[in-house]
Amino acid sequence: MGAKTYTIGDLARLSGQPVRRIRFYSDRGLLPPTLRSASNYRVYTDADVAKLDLIQALREAGVGLDMIGRLLARRPSLHDVLRTRLEILEAEIAAKHRVATILRATLRIPNPADGDLRRIWTMSNLSNQQMKALAEQFVDAIAAGTALDAPRRRQLLAMTVPELPEDPTPDQITAWDELSRLLADPTFVREVQEGTKAFWTDALDPDAYRTASRIAYENAANAIARHLSPRSPEAQALARTWLAESARALGRMPDSAFRDWHVTQYERNGGRLGRYRELLGVLGKDFPIAVDRTVWRWLNDALKNLQPAP
Repeated sequence: MGAKTYTIGDLARLSGQPVRRIRFYSDRGLLPPTLRSASNYRVYTDADVAKLDLIQALREAGVGLDMIGRLLARRPSLHDVLRTRLEILEAEIAAKHRVATILRATLRIPNPADGDLRRIWTMSNLSNQQMKALAEQFVDAIAAGTALDAPRRRQLLAMTVPELPEDPTPDQITAWDELSRLLADPTFVREVQEGTKAFWTDALDPDAYRTASRIAYENAANAIARHLSPRSPEAQALARTWLAESARALGRMPDSAFRDWHVTQYERNGGRLGRYRELLGVLGKDFPIAVDRTVWRWLNDALKNLQPAP
């Protein structure tokens, strides 16, 4: 028995596609008839029915006619075609999620205006690669003139480079926008650069400082949980230990000048630098030292009220 054949009208009824569209696909070379009748009418087979279904599926997935032509010309396997279609659909879904998220972020603004939508839309198009370039410039700028070596720079960069998820929350879109503006702000860069120069010296023992910071943070958090005042005797003892251990790690003397420097450093950290770390946290970045500004503020208040040792 020979293969079943169909006229263009049969094919239209089977596929639900208009004759005009099938003829257009045929004329474009996407669906040339397998055979011609004695009267030169187009004749199609089951293979053409399957090909028409594939063309329509690819068109609905947003694939252009030229790309479809290239796919059909190289006769890809069904696995390759389905994989290509899945990738296209996933990209399309991700794009729609992004649009929905942008709309949600805009609607969170009371009485949003055209400018708000344009700003959020433009910001969302800042790619992960562009953000990485901004972060690299930021790290290079703040590390200039310090003792921050190459391995530590790479570690800092790893903590600094965020990624916007494929389906970001409105808060993450807002954080992405604010973070990109901070990294590109020369005033903020200079502020962090000055603090980094004072901190990253040849005398610094980074591991010892990290350990001292973690212990001081945990002790302060515990004191807050017990509702201790930063002016209490126990808080004073914690502050004195923190001052001594951090001074040892920084190669400094735990005197009043170092205490004042410490207070200034953490007031800075509680400002825009603290906000910068919070934004990275919203985007999923973790720091070796916790960044809850409430805890550090308590410890800083304890340092401010530190009385000279008897």
